[in-house]
Amino acid sequence: MNSQAANSSSAVRQSPDLVIALFIALLLFGVYLLSFNGRITSSDGLSMFAVTESLVKRGDVSTDQMWTFFGTKSASAPNGEVYSKYGYGASLLAAPFYALALYVPFSGLMQVTLLSSAIAIALTGALVYLAARQLHFSAGVSVISALLFGLATPAWVYAKEFWSEPFAAMTLFAAFYFLLRYRVEWKTRDAVFAGILLGLAIAVRTTNVLLVPLYALYGFVEIDRDAHGNLPFRIRWRDVGIFLLAILLFTLSIFFYNYIRFQNPFTTGYRADEVFSNNILLGAYGLLFSPGKGLLVYAPFLAALPFGVWQFSRTNRRELVFSFLLFAFYFILFSAWYYWWGGTNWAARFLVPTLPFLVLLCAPLVKLLLEPRTGFSFYLLRFVFIALVAVSFINELAGVSVNSLTYRLRAVNLSSNADWDSIFAPALSPLLGHWQTLKPTNLDVAWMRATPDSMQVDWLVVALTLLFVLFCAWMLFQLVRGKNLARSFVRGALIAAVALTLFSLARYADDPRLGGNAGYADALRTLEQSSTARDVLILNDDARARYLFNANRAPLKWYGLSRDPARWDAPTQALVTRLGQEYARVWFVFDESVDAPNPIRDWFETNLHEARRFDFEEGVTLVLYEAR
Repeated sequence: MNSQAANSSSAVRQSPDLVIALFIALLLFGVYLLSFNGRITSSDGLSMFAVTESLVKRGDVSTDQMWTFFGTKSASAPNGEVYSKYGYGASLLAAPFYALALYVPFSGLMQVTLLSSAIAIALTGALVYLAARQLHFSAGVSVISALLFGLATPAWVYAKEFWSEPFAAMTLFAAFYFLLRYRVEWKTRDAVFAGILLGLAIAVRTTNVLLVPLYALYGFVEIDRDAHGNLPFRIRWRDVGIFLLAILLFTLSIFFYNYIRFQNPFTTGYRADEVFSNNILLGAYGLLFSPGKGLLVYAPFLAALPFGVWQFSRTNRRELVFSFLLFAFYFILFSAWYYWWGGTNWAARFLVPTLPFLVLLCAPLVKLLLEPRTGFSFYLLRFVFIALVAVSFINELAGVSVNSLTYRLRAVNLSSNADWDSIFAPALSPLLGHWQTLKPTNLDVAWMRATPDSMQVDWLVVALTLLFVLFCAWMLFQLVRGKNLARSFVRGALIAAVALTLFSLARYADDPRLGGNAGYADALRTLEQSSTARDVLILNDDARARYLFNANRAPLKWYGLSRDPARWDAPTQALVTRLGQEYARVWFVFDESVDAPNPIRDWFETNLHEARRFDFEEGVTLVLYEAR
């Protein structure tokens, strides 16, 4: 009797589905650790990261860390500062990771924060499982659906970059999941969670506000045919009111955010020429079928959607209509966007938030293929689907192995119009080009550092991460078979995930690909010891900004200015003059080994007093200027 009680108390008492969802998230996160590169390479990502740093360190939302570069990416602000044109949602969701990184001295600030994208996609995969279970699919079907999303769609590639798409996918699908739960249990708390999450989705991408009616209709409006054949509406007013109130608060916060940046609640920072002016048919073809961006080319197993949709319509028509309308909204909206291809990146970037909904619609087909049927047509269908999944996985493996910017450098040498040809010319498609570009020096992972003369592989990190992934896969297999796990296994898996992450980050912290050197490292240590939050720093080489993003723990505000003398224009002169007047102490870091005119340094030497000077290795110089 006592033995039975002890066994019962040591077993996991949480819902088996929650435990399975946890191990799905851990498994995906382990895979994403293997493909982790620790660097933000996109300008969008750097802009949003700059907001995160400013928010956590100083309580402002400027992106002056790359003032010269970001000044060309968004509308100018009246106060002369530079602000991101993107919503604050991604920056806010990443802020806890940055704050944590400040207290983990052996890790890089950017590297820790970048994990937020991986965690967002991993959690979305877990939510795909939970949503499928809520729709009465078996645990096996639900697990396969979740892994299809996490490993056989472009979501895997976006788990390693700091775009808004991972956060949009997570918040939109999480809001849907809680409304799905609400419609089963009718608990107000689920409506509250759904409202908060949809509000966050709007904060991530403002256009998501247009989805509010769709979510409200799905969650709170009932249409029941009565005995006379009529279709009366029944609305749950109290809960929909709470749901909309949460969204309203986030919407008002966006207006306030706009006002802080541009002194106008209706100004977002997008330029006047950034509009929905594209030929919608061109955009539609490009997003779905083009060899360089088409979603059905990069994840061809989604071509089997009609089979799943037909079955879905028989059992979960409401969810089918919701998912179809959400996809149609994104598809039509971004087909018309002037920049519909989304720049140098992987696949149809703007459709990534729709991926968990599309994969969920594949669940009926997965269920059919797992049934013990016989017959040639059934075996053929199973073979074709497995082949399409394999191709999809290989495609995404190409995307995580080589950075899109690396392939673009190759494409520029192959075509005079590389950006366009890499979208529409099959021979220049990244799906082929990434494999052709693959070699040790181009492998985009943090655990390998290769140059033409040497190659270093952190086999210990690779081995430990593989063991963790295999452990999570084994636990999933046991759980799906109905086995009960001891509570210690769950705790152990969570502890192992944290320990493995911290260990990996400690090994990656000195990655030379971030652009630093011994001189800049010494300069930053000096700043941490000698500067105050009331000082200001000017980095005279914004190409080094990525290194400062990762290594600079000093609290002072800093500006990244181009060292190109041609960029010493009127706005830059006005900025430097203002900073020299507003701040009593101005730190200036530059590379003296560069043999080129330096008008910014000349201005400081003419107008301010040099109080202290520090010379470091490799020509790096740090100067403290004070008012004369």
